[in-house]
Amino acid sequence: MSERVVELAFPAHARYLVLARLSLAGVASVAQLGPEELADLKLAVTEACANVVRHAYPDGGGGDVRVRIVVEAGAVTVEVRDSGCGMPPGRIEPWDPSALHEQGMGLSIVRSVVDDLEIDSPATGGTLVRFTKRVGAPAP
Repeated sequence: MSERVVELAFPAHARYLVLARLSLAGVASVAQLGPEELADLKLAVTEACANVVRHAYPDGGGGDVRVRIVVEAGAVTVEVRDSGCGMPPGRIEPWDPSALHEQGMGLSIVRSVVDDLEIDSPATGGTLVRFTKRVGAPAP
């Protein structure tokens, strides 16, 4: 299978989060996602996009959420990007399930349902959350 890519951008507002979920549902058959894999990816993309809505643009000035879904043989990779304020360096920490707090659980949830997770928040601003779910892989 050759790589298939779906890209979308929408305002950083909660009412638009369903667009990312619908995009994943739309590629599910092409990616050969099972129901559990699709549910995991929908949960992960919702959490990642919700983080943008809640944290990326704190001044209320608005901004966009950009989602890129890449379907390859055996895997689906999702990138969620914003051009907001970025994450302070201390906020990107290894996952410690014993230290879960209500605030900041989104990325822990993402990490628990995907196979690979990368977070990049350069000094120039913005944040990129990239995660991969291998198709047919056992649950993490």
